[in-house]
Amino acid sequence: MDVLTMATATVSEYQSIPLSESKAREWVAALPLADPGETTRRLFHGLVDLNRRAVPPQTRLAIGESLRPVVDMVLENLQRHLVARAFPLTQKSQKIFELAQSLMLEFAGLWQVTALDILTRKEGNKKQLQQAIYQALDYMGRVLLLTYSVYARTRETLWHDIHHLYLLAVENAVDQIKGRDPSPGAPTIEARYVQMNLLALVKPYSLRQGEVERVMHYFITHTAAVRISGEAGDDVGANAHVAMLNSDEPAVLMPVSDLPLSPTVRVLHLNALLATMDASIRQLDKVGASVLVLHEGLSRNLAKRMIFHLTTVRNRSFNRFPKKEKIGMVTRMSDVLAVVQEVSKQEVDSEEEDMLFNVFVSGDYATEEDVKYSVAAQADEQAGARIQTWQVLNSSVGGYGLCWDGKEESGARVGEIVALRDLTKDMSVWMIGVIKWMEFVRGTGLCCGVELLSTKAMVLTVHQVLNRGLRQKLPVQGLMLPSIAGVRPDPALVLPAYMFQVGDEVRLEFAEREERVRLVLLDECMGVFAYFRFTTLAEKPAVDAEDDFTALWQSL
Repeated sequence: MDVLTMATATVSEYQSIPLSESKAREWVAALPLADPGETTRRLFHGLVDLNRRAVPPQTRLAIGESLRPVVDMVLENLQRHLVARAFPLTQKSQKIFELAQSLMLEFAGLWQVTALDILTRKEGNKKQLQQAIYQALDYMGRVLLLTYSVYARTRETLWHDIHHLYLLAVENAVDQIKGRDPSPGAPTIEARYVQMNLLALVKPYSLRQGEVERVMHYFITHTAAVRISGEAGDDVGANAHVAMLNSDEPAVLMPVSDLPLSPTVRVLHLNALLATMDASIRQLDKVGASVLVLHEGLSRNLAKRMIFHLTTVRNRSFNRFPKKEKIGMVTRMSDVLAVVQEVSKQEVDSEEEDMLFNVFVSGDYATEEDVKYSVAAQADEQAGARIQTWQVLNSSVGGYGLCWDGKEESGARVGEIVALRDLTKDMSVWMIGVIKWMEFVRGTGLCCGVELLSTKAMVLTVHQVLNRGLRQKLPVQGLMLPSIAGVRPDPALVLPAYMFQVGDEVRLEFAEREERVRLVLLDECMGVFAYFRFTTLAEKPAVDAEDDFTALWQSL
């Protein structure tokens, strides 16, 4: 016997899960739980082997129940390694993610095979069928949650399998049966199916880091508020949330006029859920709660973004054009401020001066090339800051589709402000944008969509809030974005998040001149920064001392 055969025989001794319920329990009891790595290895290979063996469905179901506690323990251990990660994931973290995903899918496959065997062999009862379909859907739902949380693309056929299992449950009248030991908020197959589609409807790749779990927790609490039916009723408006059970896509929001007449169509009725979310936002607004206050796990701006995605059919506003170019990108507010402050001083012409409050500040550099080299060097010298080169996939008037194919972390975050510069043009300036979504595609890289906020910007400094006190120290820096014809009629301010509020009257400085402005409108959904509209405060006219009788009235 050669070395390879011996190694295979040794491994197989631990990999193979016995095909009887009692011996399977003994196999589970013998797992070295004190060694998570070895336990995970045996469990994964054992499931792969078991799913390829012919086993009576009742036996497979019983084995699955014996394995479930240790599978959950192993998954919990793996997912600890994926908390608060930068993207793209490191090579080790990516392998951990793929292992956790594969383990979930193998265990879901065990239950899926059990359900199909019950139906094709005509063995088992409705209770066992309900249990098998429910567990298969539950672990597929966990795959979705994990996948969305790290901005990874879902595997092909996953949604097809989810829809197919739900359809089997409906056809066999087990979708409404309450199972034993269900997941929170989902006592039935239908409820678990609804939860998964709700998560997809809020555009998870557009959520900020850590928000997917909070959104799912909210939906778990309010699943009962959602109803599912085979047709759009009177409570559905112009648009409906529709799942196509013969597709490989999750539910989408679409015009009712486009709704196909098919027995595989399911409509999710979200009116009660939306009303509950809207009431929560109104309550927080009424009591004047801070944007940091959470209500059932949701901040006010997260709830608003969820409602937006659940109620808005978005079509592309601008045509996109494929490109094969490079673009420089800087992330983090401090680094964006640094590069804009240096370059924008050199690049404004007379027309752009008017948009930037008629200011032109000359630098100490002999040429523009000197400026660019200086800025690049300065950005590189800053701790943790660098100008990264991203691949442009496509572009439009509204922004860019970008891709990072490097192995190191990109520093990109959904909702983060970024500065972009076209590296193909010598005279290009820094543009300001915000990352609206991210998705990691294996073999391609980390893709993201950047919405362009302004092609020009200037750095400002806030020195004082005139009408209230602040706990935070001043001064702080931000950006002033000029008005853009046809896009943004008024200029806007980009300031640090959670410091300022609507109604604040602030004294700020830009280009060596001071202005007093009132913050009049905050877009909480723009990004992880404060995006304010403002009005300029008129200077109070000086009153001649001889005409000021205020003190006299009190003395008479």
